[in-house]
Amino acid sequence: MAKRMLTVVVGLPILIVIINLGGIWLRAGLLILSLIGLYEFYNALSKKVLAIHFTGYIYTCLYYLLEVGDFGSISYSLTRIAAFILFTIAMLVIFYNKITLNDCLVTISGFFYVTFLLSFIYFVRDHSLYFVWLIFTSASASDTFAFLIGRKWGRHKLTNTPSPGKSWEGCIAGVLGAAFVGFLYGLLVSHFFETQHLTVFNAMAVSVMGAIFSQFGDLFASAIKRSVGIKDFGKILPGHGGVLDRFDSIIVAAPIVYMVMVGMGYLV
Repeated sequence: MAKRMLTVVVGLPILIVIINLGGIWLRAGLLILSLIGLYEFYNALSKKVLAIHFTGYIYTCLYYLLEVGDFGSISYSLTRIAAFILFTIAMLVIFYNKITLNDCLVTISGFFYVTFLLSFIYFVRDHSLYFVWLIFTSASASDTFAFLIGRKWGRHKLTNTPSPGKSWEGCIAGVLGAAFVGFLYGLLVSHFFETQHLTVFNAMAVSVMGAIFSQFGDLFASAIKRSVGIKDFGKILPGHGGVLDRFDSIIVAAPIVYMVMVGMGYLV
């Protein structure tokens, strides 16, 4: 517990500063997180880092350094993503005796699961400083309330899932807890800051959707770890494990918040 708190005490101020600065600082932070997360993902599924994995590392750097700033151009984005996939496919054909189909699929899926999904933190922040914090509050509130309520009153377990120790009571409490935190956040922002978009209702709606899908993110990460027989993706964050252990919920909550913003008409 002491290690977990130390990580939070050190990491939270850094997160607050980087998110508020946005721009190149946020892109640099997400690039570092993505590279570490990719290493954890590749190491977990392949048991070691293969030469083909460097395609994922290189395109992650190009993605954040070249593409994110021009994400408004759909054709530009799709062209670069297609180039990454086609290049990986070409490597399979050229080095057929040294690279397997599974190696290529792991390389491609790692890029989309880690790099692409994490980048939605930047996309949301690029449009709204107020909405971006809902990514973190919805995921964190869901994790916290689900754990506390599930441990105390959880009776109906999530059988046939990667985490059979979790309960329906915990899942529901996580969503309700996130909604409550979203309610408080909406009140705070609407009262102290001038913003036309983030109302109390919108904050609660985004928080509910973020919480629901953040739980899927947690279960998905658990499924990966169970399938490869590991407890944690890494050890870089004391008390938490690896980057993917800490950000498994956030990785999924980020694109959901972005899509809810699109659905609400804030983004075109």
